[in-house]
Amino acid sequence: MNTGKSLSLLVILICVLLFSSSASASRSGEHSATTRQGKILGTGAVSSLSGASGGGLFPWATIGTYASSGQKGLNLFKTSVWLDDYRLTVDGAAIAIGDRFELAYANQSFRIKNTGAEIQQDKFTASYKILGDLLYGSAPQITLSFEHGALADNQIASSVGARDDTGTDFLLSAGKVWLDGLAHRTTLLNVNIRYGKQNQFGLLGHGGDAESGKLTTEIATAVFLNRNIAVGLEFRQKKDNLNAIREEHARDLFVAWFINKHVSVTGAWVDLGAIAGARDQRGVYLSLQATL
Repeated sequence: MNTGKSLSLLVILICVLLFSSSASASRSGEHSATTRQGKILGTGAVSSLSGASGGGLFPWATIGTYASSGQKGLNLFKTSVWLDDYRLTVDGAAIAIGDRFELAYANQSFRIKNTGAEIQQDKFTASYKILGDLLYGSAPQITLSFEHGALADNQIASSVGARDDTGTDFLLSAGKVWLDGLAHRTTLLNVNIRYGKQNQFGLLGHGGDAESGKLTTEIATAVFLNRNIAVGLEFRQKKDNLNAIREEHARDLFVAWFINKHVSVTGAWVDLGAIAGARDQRGVYLSLQATL
């Protein structure tokens, strides 16, 4: 077993143990169980590529799971993205502490189809809800997140002209859900402002010779067709830090099926643009999430 996968399993095991140690306390009172049961299906969103709660391409202002004040929740997920010339596989976990704080981990494995070469990256994300609420009141939910990425092989970054094999992005997210939204259906809108130096989600390192450290915007919207199924889209603006390799914006169209409060499945069509010289990288995204 390679180092990246070993670390992935270790971190996920730690998350399960931490969650299990407090699960009995979280479920001890009838009030606690009632509170969790009362949260609306889908408000914890799904697991992003970085492991944090959100959509597929990036975190949102949401805090994952259905944990309320005084409770803890755990997400476990597996995601695969099949592109024309690459395949991305992500395994991870996230712990939510109340409806305020989230810690997430993801191990990303990026495989080049024609050579079989593989790039491994570990992602660590911490998210804190500053103010507002996703559902209640007029103010949107505002969340601050720190997303750290580290490549397993530091030669990857230097080979493409990146400055670093590790780096941290900072995100300020605003999200709001309207129960009587578009066409009288539950509607979500999320906007992120990101500051960082990621090249291709950090898979090609951070920073470069062309530009480094830049504000970018990420936008997501979703509409619930019924209680269990949401459709939507995401757009992620990306930086072009490397002179030798062009980078383009990413987008997706997704369908999320919240089977119940413990299992969800998300499918999407994704367009990641040019990656490492290979143009028009489009394909299919599939993610399975379990929530405890």
